[in-house]
Amino acid sequence: MINDLLNQAQDSSPEKRRKLVEHVTDLFATGADSYQTEEISLFNAVLERMLPSMETEQKKEVSERLAPIDTTSQKIAYELASDEIDVAQPMLTSSNALKEEDILRLAKTMGQGHLLAISKRDHLEAKVTDVLLERGESPVKQSVAANSGAELSDWGGRLLVKLAERDEKIRDAMVERSDVSEADYEKLISQMPEAQQAKIRKMREENEQLVLSLFHEASKVVASSKLERKATRINAKVILKDVREGRGDLGKAITQMALSNNLFDISFMLAEMAGLDQKYVTNVMVRYDATGIAVLCKAMGVDHNGYIALSRARATNNKQPQTTVQNWIGDYQNLTEKDARRLLSFMKIRLSTLEEQAA
Repeated sequence: MINDLLNQAQDSSPEKRRKLVEHVTDLFATGADSYQTEEISLFNAVLERMLPSMETEQKKEVSERLAPIDTTSQKIAYELASDEIDVAQPMLTSSNALKEEDILRLAKTMGQGHLLAISKRDHLEAKVTDVLLERGESPVKQSVAANSGAELSDWGGRLLVKLAERDEKIRDAMVERSDVSEADYEKLISQMPEAQQAKIRKMREENEQLVLSLFHEASKVVASSKLERKATRINAKVILKDVREGRGDLGKAITQMALSNNLFDISFMLAEMAGLDQKYVTNVMVRYDATGIAVLCKAMGVDHNGYIALSRARATNNKQPQTTVQNWIGDYQNLTEKDARRLLSFMKIRLSTLEEQAA
């Protein structure tokens, strides 16, 4: 079979080769999760053979279809990623078939459009972000700063804090990161207009007691909490994967779980999405106030309906009157996503500092 397909790829007319590429790509993309190694090798071999004869528009379509497929061959991924930007972008932004050394090599050699696409990957090692920051123009630097999955070296972090003095987009992005030191966080705030500085410092002061409470009481609260996983058909890990890959909605997932009073799995999902230890999320989940859980939900983009459902489940769990829910909802409406992301960043930075001091 493989020889037959390879011969078709070699000997067919341009129109037949185009249709063969469409057919093989469609088969690969629609059944990638179920194919055996031999079948995957076959699809990759055919497409590798046909890449040089593909026109730009078809290579773009192939790149878009194969970028989400982890079993795409490294050769195909790299060739498409090093093509012109319209072809390369899907691979550069999301393909796991590219190895770290491929990403680094491309970052060192390709142009600004390619660098910008690389800067949007879900995860980047610090050695790659160093190259992006060194070679990239302002849009690339801004994109790196805004990408929470982009690791920053000490040099990279210092550079972005310095650039934030004259680049508002970098400054706003850095204030929402949790991998900066408290000293650098303070520098970033001091670069803002006075009204913004006052607002952020007030929010920090108001939330300092919450952070201290989380740090000192989290383990004790978790140990004494009656928060238990409910027996439902909802698989939190599967839902989380779908949300991260853009196939699911966090607010709707939380609504489903809240209707079953499944606060345990909601805590798990919020902890994973926010990058917090679950003990801290469990703590804010069972507290009688709603400040911490509101910050988490708003920062993660949980919609109004999702928060209402969660608030009702929390009130039931805590044996609080449902009239309390209305106050929580009003406060949630007044909290902006930007302020919530900044508060979450502050919480994570402070908790990290307290953990280091206690170690």
